[in-house]
Amino acid sequence: MKILVTATAQNAAAAKSIMISLEQKGFDTTGLKFNPHWQTDTISKLENHLYNTGHVLLVADKSTFKESWPAFIVGLCTGKSLAVYIYQLEELESHAKWLGEIPLYKSLDQLIERLSIEASGWEEKVKRSYAKAALLEMGISWHSESFAQCIKDGDIKAVQLFIDSGFPASIRDKTGVPMANLAARAKHPNILKMLLEHGADINIQSDDRAYSPLMDAVQQGDSRLIDFLLEKGADPDLQSKDGQTALVLAVGRNDVSAVNSLLEFGANPDLADNLGLSARKYAKLFHNPEIEAAFQANTQ
Repeated sequence: MKILVTATAQNAAAAKSIMISLEQKGFDTTGLKFNPHWQTDTISKLENHLYNTGHVLLVADKSTFKESWPAFIVGLCTGKSLAVYIYQLEELESHAKWLGEIPLYKSLDQLIERLSIEASGWEEKVKRSYAKAALLEMGISWHSESFAQCIKDGDIKAVQLFIDSGFPASIRDKTGVPMANLAARAKHPNILKMLLEHGADINIQSDDRAYSPLMDAVQQGDSRLIDFLLEKGADPDLQSKDGQTALVLAVGRNDVSAVNSLLEFGANPDLADNLGLSARKYAKLFHNPEIEAAFQANTQ
């Protein structure tokens, strides 16, 4: 976070000392000195400084507010939504009413504490702004459906930018399908991993079929995703709208590898679906010897 420190010529030395203290605490500072001819000598410099500045500090004594430049700065910063603070070099019993609710400090420690709090929020704001701008430069509109499409397309750079710009990793598309499910359905393990690292719910269920990402991975027959999700703690016993579990889906697909993985991670083979059939019963109906053997081994 960059801080513009402003002061009159007579307070320049004090302002320089404050800048040194701020820089020792990790802040990026720049100074601007105002003299009686500031409207011709300093105005262009002020505009340039404000372009890359997040916060402005007025170093003031009793005589400072008798000049016109503080009012100009405050008005300009208000229009640009920039934060302004006042550091008083001497007790300012009363200052101009137009300063409103601008924070006033006489303790450098208190000022630094406040700026440290502001810095974290400011950095996040800047990060989001840059990410949003980067998406727009890539020709990608900033809304949830574009986010969903980038996941389907496997555009990991764009997905990261959506997250950096402030989109929650657990949001859903317009049909109610969570982003993690879309990644599983499109077989993009790196994107699914990214979403989970940024807070996506590993057991979230879609509105269309009530599938979890694990169930979608099983439906796609993607052993990489199945093993990854199970190792990350995905619940293998969640049930869809039809009451089907991931294990039922695996049996229905004759996916021996998925069945073995799910059983290894504790999937219940006897949970009944809406038809009253369990994964074990489906296995008997479909007569797949390898799957039946897996269930038999699971009971021993």
